[in-house]
This record gives sequence, C-alpha cells and structure tokens, in this order.
Amino acid sequence: VFGPIVLVGAGGKYVEALDDVQALIPPFDESAALAAIQRLHIAPLLSGVRGEPPTDVEAWARAAVALGQLMLDNPSIQSVDVNPLMIGAAFGEPSFGALAVDAVVELA
Repeated sequence: VFGPIVLVGAGGKYVEALDDVQALIPPFDESAALAAIQRLHIAPLLSGVRGEPPTDVEAWARAAVALGQLMLDNPSIQSVDVNPLMIGAAFGEPSFGALAVDAVVELA
C-alpha cells in the first residue's frame, strides 16, 4: 500500500490518447505541483498559443495540493477521479481558477 497519489495531466476527451501525466505523493506544496505541471508534454500549450490566453497553472497547482490534502485528511477515500478539471486563463478576463466539472469519489 503506497497511500494517496495525485496525478496531474492532460484530461478531457484526450486523456487516454495523450497519456500525459505526472505523479505527486502528498503532502506536496504548490511549487512541487507547478514543477509537475511544467514536466507535462502539453506544458508548452499552457503558456497560450495562437492568440489563446495562458492557462492559470497556479490555480491548477492549488487544486492538486487541495486534492492531496483531502486524501490525507480522509483515509476512507479510496480514489477520486476529477475529469475534466477546467482551468481559467491566467490573465485578461478574471480567472475562475480551477473548476471540477465532474468527479467520482470511491469510499473504502
């Protein structure tokens, strides 16, 4: 038994096709989550391409930290699958941060 693991990566309808994830073992801080996000193959897209605004990766990192802490604080949680996690733009329009559109929580 390893304990909780938080995976960050490309999600939505492309999750299986891209197979682009990084693992984090809680507890971890926002800087560790940001480093994991920057190691993703999709990382160059997160800075904004072809007129798109950059992604609010700090909001994504905060969501990952919060999910890791949730898992540590609630050992009865067997798994959590958040997909998709919508991430707002980093600037321009005010960012809505990170929004879990769908999630499945499995209890032990």
